[in-house]
Amino acid sequence: MYLKRLELQGFKSFADKTVLEFLPGITTVIGPNGSGKSNISDAIRWVLGEQSMKSLRGTKTEDIIFAGTQSRKSLGFAEVSMVIDNADAKLPIEYSEVTVTRKVYRSGESGYFINKTPCRLKDILELFMDTGIGKDGYSIIGQGKIDEILSNKSEERRHIFEEAAGIVKYRVRKAESEKKLEQTKLNLLRINDIISEIEANIEPTRVQAEKAKQFLRLRDELKSIEIGLFIHNINDYKKKIEEVINDQDIYNTQLIRENERLSNIQDLKEKLRESLDNITEQIEKMQNLGFENDKKKEKINSDINVNLEKIKNNNENFERLEKEIVENDQRLKILETEISQKNDKKTNLTANKEKFAKELQEKEDELKKLTDKMSEKEIEMEAKKKKVEENSDEKYEISNMISTLSANVDNSNARKKVIDEEIESNISELDSSRMLKSEISQKFTEIESKREKIKNSLNQIEEKRSEADSKLKNYDLQINQLESEMRIKDSRLRFLEETEKEKEGYIRSVKAILKDCDKDSSLKKGVHGVVANLISVPKEYEVAIEMCLGQTMQNIVTDTEEDAKKLVNHLRKFNLGRASFLPISSVKGRKIEKIKSDKGVVGVASDLIKFDKKYEQIMLSLLGRTVIVDNMDNAIAIARKNSYGFRIVTLDGDVLNPSGAISGGSVATKTVNILGRSREIEDLKKKIESLKKKVESLKKEKEEYENSIEDLLEEVDGLENELKDIEIVYATEKQRVVSIEEAVSKVENRLQKLRDEKNSIEEQLKVNKDTQKDLNDRISALDEENNSLNNEIEIFVSKNKETQTIVDDLNFDITNLKISVSSFDESEASINEIVERINTDIENIKKSTEYKKEQKQKITEDNSSLEELNVKLNEEIENLVKEVSNSGNKVEELKKDRITKNKKLEETEQNFTDQMDRIDDLKDQINKADIKKSKYEVELEQIVTKMWDEYEITPNDPGEYQEPKNVVEVQKQVNKLRSEMKELGSVNVDSIEEYKKLKERYDFMNEQRLDLETTMAKLRTVIADMTTVMKDQFSERFKLINKNFSEVFTELFGGGKAELRLTDQDNILESGIEIEVQPPGKKLQNMMLLSGGERAFTAIALLFAILKINPAPFCVLDEIEAALDDVNVYRFAEYLKKFSQNSQFLVITHRKGTMEAANTVYGITMQENGISKLLSLDLKEQRKM
Repeated sequence: MYLKRLELQGFKSFADKTVLEFLPGITTVIGPNGSGKSNISDAIRWVLGEQSMKSLRGTKTEDIIFAGTQSRKSLGFAEVSMVIDNADAKLPIEYSEVTVTRKVYRSGESGYFINKTPCRLKDILELFMDTGIGKDGYSIIGQGKIDEILSNKSEERRHIFEEAAGIVKYRVRKAESEKKLEQTKLNLLRINDIISEIEANIEPTRVQAEKAKQFLRLRDELKSIEIGLFIHNINDYKKKIEEVINDQDIYNTQLIRENERLSNIQDLKEKLRESLDNITEQIEKMQNLGFENDKKKEKINSDINVNLEKIKNNNENFERLEKEIVENDQRLKILETEISQKNDKKTNLTANKEKFAKELQEKEDELKKLTDKMSEKEIEMEAKKKKVEENSDEKYEISNMISTLSANVDNSNARKKVIDEEIESNISELDSSRMLKSEISQKFTEIESKREKIKNSLNQIEEKRSEADSKLKNYDLQINQLESEMRIKDSRLRFLEETEKEKEGYIRSVKAILKDCDKDSSLKKGVHGVVANLISVPKEYEVAIEMCLGQTMQNIVTDTEEDAKKLVNHLRKFNLGRASFLPISSVKGRKIEKIKSDKGVVGVASDLIKFDKKYEQIMLSLLGRTVIVDNMDNAIAIARKNSYGFRIVTLDGDVLNPSGAISGGSVATKTVNILGRSREIEDLKKKIESLKKKVESLKKEKEEYENSIEDLLEEVDGLENELKDIEIVYATEKQRVVSIEEAVSKVENRLQKLRDEKNSIEEQLKVNKDTQKDLNDRISALDEENNSLNNEIEIFVSKNKETQTIVDDLNFDITNLKISVSSFDESEASINEIVERINTDIENIKKSTEYKKEQKQKITEDNSSLEELNVKLNEEIENLVKEVSNSGNKVEELKKDRITKNKKLEETEQNFTDQMDRIDDLKDQINKADIKKSKYEVELEQIVTKMWDEYEITPNDPGEYQEPKNVVEVQKQVNKLRSEMKELGSVNVDSIEEYKKLKERYDFMNEQRLDLETTMAKLRTVIADMTTVMKDQFSERFKLINKNFSEVFTELFGGGKAELRLTDQDNILESGIEIEVQPPGKKLQNMMLLSGGERAFTAIALLFAILKINPAPFCVLDEIEAALDDVNVYRFAEYLKKFSQNSQFLVITHRKGTMEAANTVYGITMQENGISKLLSLDLKEQRKM
């Protein structure tokens, strides 16, 4: 077995994943100080389970995780894996290669793994036990371990010797056995205490069990008789309840019919009220009709005036358009005459052009004949002449173009001048129009502002008037709702007061006693009343408290037993039935002190109600041992935790009795609840008084509000008259503003068009000037070329004068003819351009005329529609006048109809009140039946509850039990059995089962005691055996280590002697170990007197002595030879080689001699600050090379 590989990631300075491969033999790790060499030793110690951060040269767990550098972030975890070759199966695990891993996160999470399977630290320690490998073994030797060997305390050296002796596993097992022995002693002591306690209780429990068996026999006999009696009473109450239900059905049917009648009356009442509201609204509308119609007439007259003003403006525009159409027609005639003249001129030009063109062709043909007869030099001269002619033609054409451009420039300048005059005229017109517009707009703005101010004031007042109407209706609605609610509550109050006065809801005997006490003061003396009237219960607890009290809430409270006796005699004397009494002087109660669970607990029932202090004992006797909880789940949990020691009631009325019985289900809604009746009466009185105050307050507010809005109507009239006057002025001024805005817009458009045209002319003038300059430059060039050619021609002509004269004459004639033809073309082009422009103007004039005619037609149609609208508006005014005259008669008719419907509404309201009384009577009957039914149900429920509480039998499952034939005889038999059961005294029924369980427990505990005593004997034997084995094995191995130590010391030091000695021979398992050595040439002395180098070398000798007896598979040595001189280092290295045959060595060193002994060398360096990097070298391969 040897260390095969070590993998580190994030451990201290090893930020990146680093893998060190190891082979058998010696491997050294070298590097400068601070490079991280010792971190490899720390990593092996840590992965083997080291828990002390101090041993790892840190203070806390996070110190072993790479903390980062200036250029590298810190890591979140550290991980080390150690791979061991287990081919020889020295480790007790079925793998040939074992990987032990330890991982820790910065968050604190950590874990151990064996072959990637999670495990415990204990598993790792047991895996390497007695192999010499481990955090406390001798496989990892550093300066700390050397110090431990050389320690002053001899006891501290023991661990390394025990590890070498192989007794560590025995010591661990012995410690575990001693711990088990101590635990067994404690268990035996507890069992003896329990048996003593059981022996003290077993006999009294047996006596109680016998008594309980007698009680159960009597109870079973009583049960068979009493259940039949219960069934008889239950059937009797069921018949009574059924009769009451039948009566209730009849009453409810009648109530439904009466409620339908009431609903019909209510619908009729609402319809009458709605009809009256509509009539009132119509009357108000009719009364306001005259005012509204005046407003409408003023508005219509204003619209008519506006329309007339529009017609006037339209007529003016119509006349203007007619004049412009006449002007367009005249301009069109002039243009048509001009185009006719131009066409005639064009015809003449065409005829002349054809004549001159014919003549030109003849001259050219003649010249061609002469040219054909000329010599080569003459032909050249003719070509030059022709070139001169062509240049002359081009010059002429250019001159024509310049003339045309000049004419165009003159025309453009003339048009620009006209445009400037028109712009100046339009600007003047625009300025005057804008000034007029400003004046009109300012006046219109003032009128509009005044109009808006009046309208806003009127709207605000109208809103106030609408708000006032709405508020008055809201007052009426609130008052009616409150009065209706007050009537309903008053009816309910009268009913409850009546039922309280008649003592409804109480059983016959209690009702009789209470009524007689009211009549007879001597009988009432000492009587406080029933329980229900002496307590005050919050509404949310009423159901729960009612279920708690049951029939006892009708128990009568008296001062003394004598007062109760007096009332009992009164009942007997007048045969009024039976009742229960609670004398203050004798009734005592007690309260639950502590409840084991508080989840869901509302409180003890007696603490949740209010009562006079003198009734405290009575309330405690009734409610002191009852707990109120929120729901059934919590009730069951609390009952179990408290061993069903008291009664528990939920807020829904479900009951858990101490016997374990549970009763619950739905709770009938009662019209009259005895418990809450007094509270409801007080609540109703307070609510009725509050409603009365609210009604009076609302009526007073309504009256004050009606007085406050009288001035509102006068203000509305004044504002409406003022608005009527200003509306007429507003409409007139608005039309003036519209007209002037249209005029300004037209002038602005016209002005913009003129400016656009002027800009276009200026751009064209600039282009023409540039073109003229270019053409003049071309003429100059042509003149220069012609002068040169003419000189050459003159020289030639002087030599050939006669022929040339003929040719020149022909050329002269041809040139003149070409000029004439060209002028004809120019004139024709000019005429065509003028004709095209005239045609464009004619087209524009026609379009303008057509547009103006359309505008005229539109104005005519607009005027026609405005005149028709004015006719309709006048008709509307006439209709408004007629409507006002007819509204007076209609108002009178509506007032008569309102009086009739008011009378009918009063009759309906009286019918509604009578119907409400009938319904209240029926409800009273239903309430009385409900009270009677509730009383029977309570009494029936009490019997059923008692039947369940005592026998856990329900009426639906009576089994073989039958109703008795003779109820009186059966009752006597019941009394006799109860007397016999009473004579038995206090009986614990559970004692039978308790005795049985106690006896079984007693027998079981005796068996357990015997088992524990046997176990203790076995453990003592095991401890003694292990102690003997440990002594023998340690003694034997210590002698061998001592012998080896002496031999190794002599070899390493070259002489001298050394000895190991136990400080206490009688207690070798706890004895300290002394080391005595004598280096060559010195006296025998204690190690503490040696030099540092001698002490280190002695410790190394001891290490090799241990390895000789029990070689570790691998050994990590961290600079243990640092204190040695060079000679001793080489001795150490040689000895290391000798031992490397059986053990693998990983040596961290600075010494050259140690390095030379190594098979493999790893170098650790810090190329990057704070981060360790690995370099490796196989020395065997290097030596071969």
